Amino acid sequence: MTSQQLLLGVDSGGSKTRVVLADEHGDPLGTGLAGCSNYQYAGEAAAVAEIEIGIDAAFAQAGLARRTVDFACFGIGGADTPEDTAKARQWVADNHWAAHCLAVNDGMLPLYAACPDGQGVSVIAGTGAIMWAQTLDGRIARASGWGYLLGDEGGGWQLGHEALRHVARAADGRGPATLLTERVLAFWGLHSPFDLINRLYQADVTPGDIASLAKVVVDCAAAGDAIALQIARAGADELALAAKTVMDALSLRLPLTLAYSGSLLIKGLFYRELFAQSCRRMIGNIVLAPIEDPVMGAVAAARLLMARDR
Repeated sequence: MTSQQLLLGVDSGGSKTRVVLADEHGDPLGTGLAGCSNYQYAGEAAAVAEIEIGIDAAFAQAGLARRTVDFACFGIGGADTPEDTAKARQWVADNHWAAHCLAVNDGMLPLYAACPDGQGVSVIAGTGAIMWAQTLDGRIARASGWGYLLGDEGGGWQLGHEALRHVARAADGRGPATLLTERVLAFWGLHSPFDLINRLYQADVTPGDIASLAKVVVDCAAAGDAIALQIARAGADELALAAKTVMDALSLRLPLTLAYSGSLLIKGLFYRELFAQSCRRMIGNIVLAPIEDPVMGAVAAARLLMARDR
């Protein structure tokens, strides 16, 4: 079995690293799981070490002796510039992970999973939000993904932050009453809107803590709360606008597939429907494809790289 060509797909993220070792048809032979390999969080040495752990585990599960694979795709969390992806390719060369490799931002992986020819749009909405598009000839465009201080509109942090602003406005009487007040306080086990001050102005509050309120927003919107619905619709519009922006940047036209991933869209049925409505209004009848396991997009990209090499 070791004489066949092997493919490697790696989804290197800020919370975990997913690795799939596959045969030349893209069928998984073994999988591996490791910790954070976003080098901007963990540092290069730690990131490389976690990827090594994941690759070792994938080979072990496949029952194969470790060797350099033929084709690989590495979806690297935090790889936002050509310098970042060049760094990732250097890791591959230095560690003999693959003879031929493609290194991309991990936000590109859903696109490859849904679009085997490599042309389409990818939208990820979790704590943050980012959109990518690619053409058949490899031209790429990106929108959003600036982080919570500069953008990420439509992502969990923005929805959660908007909820908190409206709770404060309602408490003052500067804005209308909203179901968000009751639900946000209950979510964090607080008694009064003023308890939010102590809860939030602590050094250990993370963007993820704020983003966790996105589910509260979507649930309240689904229950008919006007303020929550306003927040959710605005977020969905921002996601669709960013998708249209990357399409327009590359002059992509319908028919086209938009792959989506991230907890807000995968798990949030109501928010997903708002997003679909926004897409139909702004873009047209684009095909929406859910991608629950983006690492398989890395395998698909490795297979595309193999096909282009022949």
